[in-house]
Amino acid sequence: MNDLRVELQYGIPPFRMALPPGWRRRAASSETEKADLARASQLFRQAGRPDLEAQYRAMMARVRQGMARSKVFALYRQEEVEADELLPMSITASAVEGEDGANLDGWISDAFRTRGADFLEDAKHIVRWEGEAARAPRGADIDKIPGRTIMYALPVPETNRTRALVFTTTILTPDSAAISDDAIRGMTVLSDLMISTVAWEQAVAEPATPDAGAGPDGELSPSTDAR
Repeated sequence: MNDLRVELQYGIPPFRMALPPGWRRRAASSETEKADLARASQLFRQAGRPDLEAQYRAMMARVRQGMARSKVFALYRQEEVEADELLPMSITASAVEGEDGANLDGWISDAFRTRGADFLEDAKHIVRWEGEAARAPRGADIDKIPGRTIMYALPVPETNRTRALVFTTTILTPDSAAISDDAIRGMTVLSDLMISTVAWEQAVAEPATPDAGAGPDGELSPSTDAR
């Protein structure tokens, strides 16, 4: 559940997400990043994998660049795990707004048209796509990060789809191919499962509008006339 600061600063109401054992949510800050890098470095060195440490630092540097230009307010990553259980995977939560108060149907339409977006299985109110993030309004684009990037977007209630809560999952794929395809698929499934549990603390039904981009119950949907 996010704090009052997030709601006031970013317009994201309280929400909840089920986290696996060892995962924690932290506020996006330089202090969090420094602590995360120090701990990851220790674990990778204990495991005798300096190559993974270097690539992890590179990944976090790219994430930091994206965070500096976007409204990222939370990080989700592992804590309290052994070195051999540390996954090269992180999730950020951010707020995305339409330009000049416009709704986000055009952005979502572009994701469906050019990014292969689809609705998340078992959570049809969430739009999901993989690969480099589509350019989002108001600085929400994230630099391409080596590895797999998975984007999830869900509309904020009572905003007529002008604001969305966006999660970005980054899975690091080392050049050394130390991570198998099965492991990458497993992390992808884990990410989908985690995001599928996201729910607003106080569910509010979005009023129906005649806009072609509106899906059932205010879902983000591809607009038929978006450019």
